[in-house]
Amino acid sequence: MKREKLWLIVHLALGLGWVALLASRAPFGSGRGATGSQVFVMLLLAGWLPSLALAAWQVKHRRWRSLIGSDLLAAGGLVLLACTAYLPLFFFNVVWFLPLALLPRGVLSELLARRWPGPRT
Repeated sequence: MKREKLWLIVHLALGLGWVALLASRAPFGSGRGATGSQVFVMLLLAGWLPSLALAAWQVKHRRWRSLIGSDLLAAGGLVLLACTAYLPLFFFNVVWFLPLALLPRGVLSELLARRWPGPRT
């Protein structure tokens, strides 16, 4: 498997795993707030799907400075989006959105891909 494809799979899987972990921490439909499945769908649509474009860019620009800068820019953009456009949608559940935005997936994906055994590109 090519290293770029592996990197992209790690990047996207890391994001899906993080979304699932955050959604698992949601209440189970008791009380006020979204259920775990609702939080999962909200995070998937609002945080993970928009990151596909970032992942496609980062897989071609895997230098540390580019990865750190793009992770910071993406996190800042998602936090700003969560605090403005998505505020009515998330209302009390913005707290579920912010940790997703702050996860430095490009940097973590690069670290995991470097530890993966196999030929280097």
